[in-house]
Amino acid sequence: MKAGIVQRIFKDHFDSYKDKHGVSAREWKAAHNIITCRTREQGYHVDECPNGHLSIILNNSCKHRSCPQCGSTETEIWLQRRKLQALDCSYYQIVFTISHDLHQIWRWNRRLFTNLLFLAAWHTLRELLGSERWLGALTGAIGVFQSWDDEMLEHCHLHFIIPAGGLDKARKWKPIDGEFLIPAKVLSAKFRGKFLAYLREGFKKFTKTGIEKPKNQVLVAPNGKSVQQCLNLINKLGRTKWHVYIEPPYEHANGVFKYVGRYIRRGPISEKRIIGYDGETVTIAYAHPEKHEKSSFRVNAGTFIHRILTHVPESGTHLVRSYGLFHPRCIEKLNAARIQLGQPPYKTLTELPSAQELLDQMFPEWDAIRCPECGALLQTVYVERHCQGPPLKLAA
Repeated sequence: MKAGIVQRIFKDHFDSYKDKHGVSAREWKAAHNIITCRTREQGYHVDECPNGHLSIILNNSCKHRSCPQCGSTETEIWLQRRKLQALDCSYYQIVFTISHDLHQIWRWNRRLFTNLLFLAAWHTLRELLGSERWLGALTGAIGVFQSWDDEMLEHCHLHFIIPAGGLDKARKWKPIDGEFLIPAKVLSAKFRGKFLAYLREGFKKFTKTGIEKPKNQVLVAPNGKSVQQCLNLINKLGRTKWHVYIEPPYEHANGVFKYVGRYIRRGPISEKRIIGYDGETVTIAYAHPEKHEKSSFRVNAGTFIHRILTHVPESGTHLVRSYGLFHPRCIEKLNAARIQLGQPPYKTLTELPSAQELLDQMFPEWDAIRCPECGALLQTVYVERHCQGPPLKLAA
């Protein structure tokens, strides 16, 4: 359907949904931005032809990371940075999943839970790949958190992208032998143990040295549950089988980064997947139809809004993180690896392209960003972000 369909659904049904179910401040902010994106309430900007042929006024995007209309340029910048940083070797994608029984703890501790999940995954990889039994080197990793499945239901998991090699203690590049990384059972068991141990520690109010933790560093029990019940659940899950998936290696980084890049902005759904809306019911195509009996599913508008808002992250939560050779403090080690792989030293992307330049790269046939008189790329010359539209004279 046309761009803006999620905004239309929210405009039609959010008020009734809010009155019936209530929403948190986090959810209200996301909904407000989705509803007002590219309207006068978000302010405006002026784009002009550098040769003086044209001047136009456009409403601002909301830039909220859960808005499906926003994020394309930010994602493109992220992809460009990853391509500049990438090592010239094959790459693995590893998917760390957790028991759905833990989602109740995640709902009440989104930021801290996510932090512990990232730490458990990276510490698992660092420990195993640092062992001579598997690789014996420090690798790099890009981790992406995702909290939804194909139907936008809760499904917390991590995508980790790692190169097929690393630097050993002598700072020599050591490639992974053949296509074999680590046995999935070994990886899964180690990850399960670490994450559950971190959750146990997370419920404690004091560190191992007896120092009281800040409140935001202590997990809270979900409503209706006690801390002891949460600890009992954690102990129970230590005896169950967890799943970690290691995909076959990619020849280079570009493909796998592009795959996970679509998850870092825009929330749990792309508007391209919405194939029907009759004012009450939303029809959505599955992102992975090969995994389902049907190619699409249907939900009422209230359920659709609920599933969107369920996945709005807490403010300050980093959903994409860099580790090992890709950490900002490890540029020297990264460059040591790049030199041995025949690549120039990594230079950060400091001069960012304008939004129009990015859009021109992404959609070279799109005429809306060019002057119809001379074809020059339009330039933004003024931005007003104070939640007001342009003055009436200027708008006219």
